[in-house]
Amino acid sequence: MNEQVSQYQAVGYCVVPGLIPAAAITAARERLDEIIETRPAWEPGRFQDLDPRRCPGDGPVAGGIQRPALEESVFAEIAEHERLAEAMVALLGGAAELFTDQLGVKHGWNDTAQGGRSYFHQDSWYWKIAPELGCNCWIPLHDVGVDAIALAVMPGSQQGWQLTEHESYYDDPSMGRVVEGEFTPFRRHRIPDTVIDSSQEHLVQMQPGDGLFFSNYTWHRSEPNRSSQTKAFYAIAWKRSDV
Repeated sequence: MNEQVSQYQAVGYCVVPGLIPAAAITAARERLDEIIETRPAWEPGRFQDLDPRRCPGDGPVAGGIQRPALEESVFAEIAEHERLAEAMVALLGGAAELFTDQLGVKHGWNDTAQGGRSYFHQDSWYWKIAPELGCNCWIPLHDVGVDAIALAVMPGSQQGWQLTEHESYYDDPSMGRVVEGEFTPFRRHRIPDTVIDSSQEHLVQMQPGDGLFFSNYTWHRSEPNRSSQTKAFYAIAWKRSDV
């Protein structure tokens, strides 16, 4: 882990191959497939749905699921896994605890120009965790790569621990919530293209169960899904608990 810690401190991210055992990943992926097919009676606010006017079928279609580890042990086993916890303590340099977790689903039928991608952003623009006190682990539940939802990170973008100004946008199709029959989209945030040198980014191709760790200040984005297959990921954030 020493090599990963050194890389994380220098450039703001590192990869731990095979972080989560295959059996745990398979169980979570299969349970997620069931949830997409038949929504459980969880707290409704857990689900972030795609605009129903743009989706196939008649029922709600989830694009994101918030805090699944609070609902079922199959997700808590990953979000609180011993290997993940040990890595977070090493990377954050002290006692750490789970902050939040989210499942993301990139549907194979989404053929829009955006295609489920996200744009360069910093997580602390949303979460407001102080510099050096938060770390995110992005774990694919399927193999990911170019045009297949992989993350790209900007090496060294955490240096100086500054938040870059973001602009607002909406996904296509938008993700939000339906309340009393009305769909309300979420406003997303991204770093403007005018300040990004994409030639410097690092696209990280990964296998299910690998862990990509990055700071809350590291610029990152995701690839669209052009694979025609639905792909998913588990994003798990921890923070220092002794500060």
